[in-house]
Amino acid sequence: MDYLSSDMKLNILDSIPDGFLDTVPEEMYKILDGPSLIQIEGEPGPPLFLATLLHGNESTGIQAIQKVIKFYNENGMRLPKPLNILVGNVEAARTKERHLEHQPDYNRIWNGGDLKENKFAQEVISLVKNSGPFASIDIHNTSGQNPHYSCVNKLDAPFINLANLFSETLVYFTRPKEVLSNAMAEFCPSITIEAGQPGDPSGIQHVYEFLKKCLRLEKIPLDWKGQYDPQVYHTIARVRVPPESKIGFGDDSQDKDFCFIEKLDQKNFHELPANSLIGWRSNPDMKLSVINESDEEIESDIFDYVEKEIRLKRSVVPSMFTTNENIVHQDCLGYFMERFAIDSNNRSI
Repeated sequence: MDYLSSDMKLNILDSIPDGFLDTVPEEMYKILDGPSLIQIEGEPGPPLFLATLLHGNESTGIQAIQKVIKFYNENGMRLPKPLNILVGNVEAARTKERHLEHQPDYNRIWNGGDLKENKFAQEVISLVKNSGPFASIDIHNTSGQNPHYSCVNKLDAPFINLANLFSETLVYFTRPKEVLSNAMAEFCPSITIEAGQPGDPSGIQHVYEFLKKCLRLEKIPLDWKGQYDPQVYHTIARVRVPPESKIGFGDDSQDKDFCFIEKLDQKNFHELPANSLIGWRSNPDMKLSVINESDEEIESDIFDYVEKEIRLKRSVVPSMFTTNENIVHQDCLGYFMERFAIDSNNRSI
């Protein structure tokens, strides 16, 4: 194992540790002493890189990976490709939290920086790049209700083709820049998959089947020649609440600065017209923050405060809106998107 600092280490393992395949995510800290890169042999060829548990409360990835490896082991078969598996925040997984109070978000550390976690991230990037990866897949869950979908940071055809293997619904984004998929996209096809809420058996099964497809895939096509028409959305902004604000949902409005409509997450991936009600504001000194892809504040272009009501000024498509108050404060309330057409210039590289 390589030590990155006195209190942060990256475990580099050349085989599956004992107990790994049968350990639940919240007890993975008993098997792995911190973030770990597990390198598993397979048939000769470039390895498939998988990242899981970057958020400690998102368990589907590791459960699907366990299921894939068990399938090949139980059938006496060698993996069709080598696997490099990054298991991230096992400390936060212990308590099923996105990240602990003393930690940064493990999916916001991949664009440089001086934190010990940034150094760990750069070590992972270097190791994965030097392995000549087939592709990179970062596996996540959503806290709110969303369909299963894929995210890409580049519109090159291999990215689109890989993403489409998981879902016909694709989200294209370039911010936050600090996510793992952005870093890996510099040297291999790289996607993020969002597999619904943690613990949902259908999400685990979907990721399991998708990973088996990827392992069997000889190459990622360099074009798609009109074989399908992916439904692509472009993320245009991220919505955050003031750090010191008190928030609620539905009837939970007492002593709250903001109260959002009940079941706000059920609006995800449904187009909302202008003037749609988002919630209420009881503190006129506070405003929501809406940051676009150029890191500009565009709140005044998106929201209208009509007396206490918060309404949309324009039509948007929400995604990843959550009613989990901890996640709202740790990360964001959600994202706004718009439908996005891919022109012919993106159909091949």
